[in-house]
Order: sequence, then C-alpha cells, then structure tokens
Amino acid sequence: MQDIADNAITATSKGAEAYDRALLSLLSFRQSVADDAQHACNVDPVAPMAHVLTAYLGLLSSERADALAAGERLHEVDPRAANERERMHLTAALQLREGDLYSASQTTLKINESFPRDALALFVGHQIDFFTGASQQLESRLASALTAWSPADEYHGYLEGMWSFGLEESGRYDEAMEVGLRAVERHPTDSWGIHAVTHVNEMRGDYERGLAYLGERVGDWETGTFLNVHIAWHNALFLLEQQDWQGALAMYDRFIRNQQSGNVAMEMLDASALLWRLHLEDVDIGTRWQSLADGWAAKGDEPWYVFNDMHAVMAFVGNNRMAEAHAMIQNLERYLESPTTSTNQEMTRRVGLPVCRALVHHADGDYASAAASLDPVVEHLALFGGSHAQRDVVLRTHIDALMKSGRTAEARVIVESRLAERPSSVWAQTRLAAL
Repeated sequence: MQDIADNAITATSKGAEAYDRALLSLLSFRQSVADDAQHACNVDPVAPMAHVLTAYLGLLSSERADALAAGERLHEVDPRAANERERMHLTAALQLREGDLYSASQTTLKINESFPRDALALFVGHQIDFFTGASQQLESRLASALTAWSPADEYHGYLEGMWSFGLEESGRYDEAMEVGLRAVERHPTDSWGIHAVTHVNEMRGDYERGLAYLGERVGDWETGTFLNVHIAWHNALFLLEQQDWQGALAMYDRFIRNQQSGNVAMEMLDASALLWRLHLEDVDIGTRWQSLADGWAAKGDEPWYVFNDMHAVMAFVGNNRMAEAHAMIQNLERYLESPTTSTNQEMTRRVGLPVCRALVHHADGDYASAAASLDPVVEHLALFGGSHAQRDVVLRTHIDALMKSGRTAEARVIVESRLAERPSSVWAQTRLAAL
C-alpha cells in the first residue's frame, strides 16, 4: 500500500486511508487529531505508522507524563512487520521517549533525505527544531524537502505554512510573509500558517497590522484548532505593545486561561509569559497568578523541558510562592548532578537554570543579581527552545533588571536597538523615555 504522498506504508487500504486523515489533522493542528489517530489504530491495529503517529502526539507535548505514556504505546509496533521508513520513525520516537531531541532531529532529517515526501517526518522534525531553538534548521529542513512536492499535493499548503515559520525565525521576513499568506490562502484554517504570518508582524513591529490580520481571520483560529490559545497570546502581545493592559487581560480571560482551561503545559506557558510581561509593567492582574501557580504545582513532574520550568517559576514568584520557586530550582540543580543523554540537561545547564535563578532574584528585588545571572545567557537563549517572540520575555526581564540595578547605559543600548528594529513599539519608547 501507499499513503497519499506515495510513500510505501504497511497497512490495509482502510488503514492507509485512516492514517492519511489523521496526518492531515496533525498538519492542520485540528483538535480532532487524537481521535483521528486512535481511529487509525483501531481500523488497522498492526499498522506501524498509525501507532507511531499516535505516540508522537504525546512525545511532542513537552510533558514527561505524556512522553512516558507514548513510550508505552510504541510497544504496539512490531519492527519486523515494518518497512525501512517505518522503522526509522520508530527509532526517532524512541529517541524522543529518552529525551534525546538532538538525535531524534537527526533521524527525521535522515528519513527526509531518503523520503522527502514523508510529511510526518517533516512535521516532527519541524517541531523538534522549534523545541530546541534551531532557527536555521526550521527553514532549511522544509526548503530542502519542498522541491519534491507539487502545489497540487494535498499537504503542500501546510508544509509552506511550516516553511514560513522557519523563514521568519531565520530573519527572512519578506519571504516568510509571502509564503505564509500563500499557505493560508490555500487553507484558510491553517493555524500554523496564520501563526507564521503573526510572528512576522511581531518581529517587524507591525502591531496594528498584526491585530487587523488576527481580527480578520478570527473565525479561522479561535475554534477547532489546538493553537487557538497560542494565537490568542500573540493577539494579547500586540495589545501589550500599545499598552492596552485591559485588552490583553480580556484576551487572557477569554482564551488563554479561565475556568474551562486544562492544565496543559504549552497553554500555561503562554499564560505565565503574558502575566509576567504585565508584572514587569506593575499592572494589577488580580488573582490570576493563583490559578496558574496551582496548575503548575499540580504537574509535579521531574525535569523534562526546562522552557516549561522557567514559566512555572514565573507563576510561583508571581503568586509569592517563593518556597515552591526555590524548590524547583533545587530540583533542577539535583537533576544536573546525574548526567544523561537528555537534551534537556544541556538546555538546563547552559540557559534554563540561570534564567530561573534570575527570576527569583528579580522577585526578591535583587535586580543586580538578576541582571548578572542573565548577562552570560541572553545571547544564547535559543539553546533552550521556543521562538524569538517567546524568548523575548527573558530579554524584557533583563532590560528591567538592568534599569532597576542602575546599569542604565547598557539598558539604553539594548532598548535603542529594539526601537531601531521595531520603531512602533510603545513599550520600547516608554522604556527609553524612562531611561
């Protein structure tokens, strides 16, 4: 059998069809993807790719419990009944299960060297590049594979949405905008493509245009996609740049975290990042920190992805739960005492732990120590994952600590540089005026 992209697949005809449908749900970030993936497993219980795709959902959640459960799922796959490509996917999934993101990234690259029309390998590799902050590879991975695809292919538009994000993270904004708009024109509900265009507007400082674009497409992203919280977070960032604090909080309450929210790390990450930005502006956010800190505390996970841990520390110090913030830092320190092959250990040692310490220093009013903790790492933040827009919360914390510790000359240089890149940033203008 062959899948919709002409890759050989070990499956029945109905199994291959169900797998194609599940993969399409994944590429388009549909909330139905988990059900679609499980359906593919039920239709053809011995089909390797159905189980691998289902496992990837947990392995890419950035949460340890999900990864462990996904690892158990991989026991359903018999390597002897799989073809070469499927066995390579199994290898990548097992590497992710061990937390070895760098090796999994290389395995997906190898898959696409031999099978450039494997859209699942492209998607998984793209997400790993995002988790590890591999900006250039976010672009090059898609660029090299897209030559094997035609605009007539079912997945082509979604792959272009991914490529657009890679172009943006590589600083190629004009190309990113062109490709992203084309991807969304092809598939209006392509939330990753909408997300890529939004990132371009963020990095260019086109905040009015960013708000207008998300407003025009609100029907395409606010429901049906599991990216709706993250896109709403971007919408709130545009409002923050205009110092519309209440507008940002309204977006928080409507989309980002409310009584209906689950304790999903990637969504709580956005919630922490938004509230921390408001905290740096001394905005009264009421009792919102408490629910968020409770959500992070309920995780109780061993270290797995330090980018999450940083945002948990934000919530703890924001809610004045300093004992829990210190306990998390001590847990990270113990974690580093026993070396493993986990990529997260390098992320933690080189960037994550110093950033977490800086957040606690900042909360204690020790701005000199906060700035000193961040000084060596601000140029290397990509090492612990996320996008440029997500990591900007650390840069803002650094600027704030520099200003409050009296290192105004250094702060001025950074703020003036930001204004040169984003002259319409009211936030940067206000900081410069304060300096």
